[in-house]
Amino acid sequence: MLDNLILKRFTVGSFPINGYLVADPMTRIGVFIDPGGFNSEIEAFMKERQIILRYLFITHGHWDHTEGLAEFSSRYQVQSYAGDGEVSAASHSLRGGETIEVGYLRFQSLPTPGHTPCGISYYVSGCVFTGDALFCGTVGGTGSLKDAKCQINHIRKHIFSLPDETMVFPAHGPMTTVGVEKYTNPFFR
Repeated sequence: MLDNLILKRFTVGSFPINGYLVADPMTRIGVFIDPGGFNSEIEAFMKERQIILRYLFITHGHWDHTEGLAEFSSRYQVQSYAGDGEVSAASHSLRGGETIEVGYLRFQSLPTPGHTPCGISYYVSGCVFTGDALFCGTVGGTGSLKDAKCQINHIRKHIFSLPDETMVFPAHGPMTTVGVEKYTNPFFR
C-alpha cells in the first residue's frame, strides 16, 4: 500500500508530536504534515532521498503543530495549507473536499472539526493523517459536548468511509487503521 510514496515519521517540536514527510517517488516533490518543529534529521533525510519540499499541511492551529512553520518557510520555498481560520500564516485556506497535488500524489482534504473549529485531515494512497482528531483508541479533546459530537460525526463521515485497511497516522501515539478504529475505538460505539 505504501509502495507508491515515500513516507517517514519524525518526532518534532518542544512538545513532541508526530510530523510526517510524504513525497512522490517519481518527482521527489514532498510535503511535511504538521510542522511542529524542524531538526537536522529531517534535513538529512531529505538530502539522502533527494526530496524537494514544496508544501506544508497543517491539521489544526494549535502551537505544537505550527511551532516549526517559520523555520520550514525560511529554509524552503513552500506553500502552506490549513483549515480556514486555523493558521493566519498559512498561504492557503481549506474547507475540506479540496485536492492538492504533490508531484503525482493527490491529497484530499477532509474536514474533521471538533478538536478545533476547522480541523483538516489529509488522505493520500491508503493513508490518512488525522492530527489530533483521531488517535489509536481515542479522539482529541474538545471544548464542549457539541464540539465532541461534531468531531465524532465528521470522523464517521469522512474517515470511516475510507477502506478499513487505510492506515491512520495521528499526531500523537502509534499509527492504526480505519478498520481498527471503526470497530474498537470506544468513542464510536
